[in-house]
Amino acid sequence: MKRLSCAVAVFVLMLSAASAYNPPVYGDDIFELSSPRQLSNGSSVVGGGLFYASPESMLANPALPAKEQRIDLNLAYTALVSSNKENSKRYGNAFQGGILIPTKSFVFSGYLNGTMVPFKEMHLGNSLNFKAGLAKEITEKLTVGLNLNSGIFWGADTDWGISGNLGFVYNYGELAFMKDFRYGVSVLNLGKNYSKTTLAGIKAGKAGSSLPTIATVKAGAAATLVQNDVIKLGASMDLTTPCFMNLITDLGLQFAVKDMLFISVTEKLNFAELAAGVKNVMPSVGLTFRFTFDVKNNDYLQKNGWNQSEMSATVAWKQFEKTVNAVSAGVDVNLGLKDETPPVIKLWLDEDEDKPEVQTIPVVGDAK
Repeated sequence: MKRLSCAVAVFVLMLSAASAYNPPVYGDDIFELSSPRQLSNGSSVVGGGLFYASPESMLANPALPAKEQRIDLNLAYTALVSSNKENSKRYGNAFQGGILIPTKSFVFSGYLNGTMVPFKEMHLGNSLNFKAGLAKEITEKLTVGLNLNSGIFWGADTDWGISGNLGFVYNYGELAFMKDFRYGVSVLNLGKNYSKTTLAGIKAGKAGSSLPTIATVKAGAAATLVQNDVIKLGASMDLTTPCFMNLITDLGLQFAVKDMLFISVTEKLNFAELAAGVKNVMPSVGLTFRFTFDVKNNDYLQKNGWNQSEMSATVAWKQFEKTVNAVSAGVDVNLGLKDETPPVIKLWLDEDEDKPEVQTIPVVGDAK
């Protein structure tokens, strides 16, 4: 009876949230603004067409960092500019910083995000958000994760939020002509979100609902379509249902050259916004350059195996409502190089290696 009561309470809470569903423009994806990877859907709910994971990956699915083997440091900034002359403020910004730390038991991720968007056509107010998550590899194919979200909101009334995310990713492997086929699901914003605001919703004349929306379910799949020694081509598709009252689709293509240059193109369609006359139909574009670097004469880095490390620099562009353009740039630093050589275990010595001498003991008389 207690379980049934809890289930009914959760269901009633979801129905009440669904009946009042009216988030601000792009309110369901407020955390994506500060990241060039997220703007161009470079990670998605399953890591993108060409898999990628970092501290910010838990925005889409907290299970994504589970297989990372190196410490990852992340910084990014986004400038948003509005050409709408009706705005008293025509400049907004978003920033983020994160860290990923693998341990023997799990992978820890920490993430800090700030968003300040004051435009009439895209008013998201000001918020400062923190997330901490754990991800774990259950089997070679299955990873799971969860994280805790907290934050404060101001600029259009004030509020606070605390919620949780959970999810999984399953790597199926090869499926027909597709390689590295993955699918996954995450459930986001389970708890109290920013509901006490005076922000305008996408439906004119009605008060805006909470952002982001409670019980947002994301499901998606991705795979590598073309792969050789020079190029790779991957595709991903995500479906997002904020409290089952809207449908958001993300269709992404990723192209890589020599695992150094990555190009991402994504089309996002928010059907509730389209129905309300918000025309966000321009695809987003992202560009990433990955390279290794050496740090010499540093005993601390050399002791930890970090004198050779890897850096990814990313830029992205996305347009909102024709009048708002977002330009974002960020870096990821992976300390050390990825270990791609498995250990070799010998069960016996090679013929040319030294063998222990065998002593011959003379036997007197009959020996059986």
